[in-house]
Amino acid sequence: MHMKLPLISTQNPNALKNWLTASGSEAKVLYNLNTLDQKFSPPKVILLIQLSDKINQQHISELCQQRFDLLVFSDTPSTEEGIQLFKIGIKGYLNTNASVERIQQALATIESGSIWLGQSIMQAMIGQVGKSPIKNNDWKKLLTHRENQVVEQVLNKQSNQDIAKILNITERTVKSHLHNTFKKLNVSDRLALALKIHNW
Repeated sequence: MHMKLPLISTQNPNALKNWLTASGSEAKVLYNLNTLDQKFSPPKVILLIQLSDKINQQHISELCQQRFDLLVFSDTPSTEEGIQLFKIGIKGYLNTNASVERIQQALATIESGSIWLGQSIMQAMIGQVGKSPIKNNDWKKLLTHRENQVVEQVLNKQSNQDIAKILNITERTVKSHLHNTFKKLNVSDRLALALKIHNW
């Protein structure tokens, strides 16, 4: 299932059980994070790491600089913490007690080269991007009228559910428009979409 080898670092036995289930039988549990880059080749592994007293943003930053893909777990995830961690370079951010299914989704997303953000962080980051004016609207020519309407709502930090209500269409239709838009503009997610439009 995974191309990359999942390496797990957590002090929480309940979380460990879920993470192992989500990561598959290949996963290895790490007992320390020293000299990881000497033991493993960064492009071949994905690190699942729980923030703790021992593992702080400094550690995370060093691992990101070594080009490891990091899925970071927090006992008390917050939008602010998430944004700081994404600026450092992590690939995903979840609650320590996230469900197996959610962890699997996050792993698959990271594996495919995208980043896994929770909805609130994604919207906050789009909000930060959105503070700068859009330079030009040439990108609109590539999209249908409906796709443009959906993008406008994404830039207004609306969720798929809200967009569906505002435009009076189903959530599934919103997803379909977004899927087509991502393809046309060659981006993988909402944040990449916002960044691309703002820097067009």
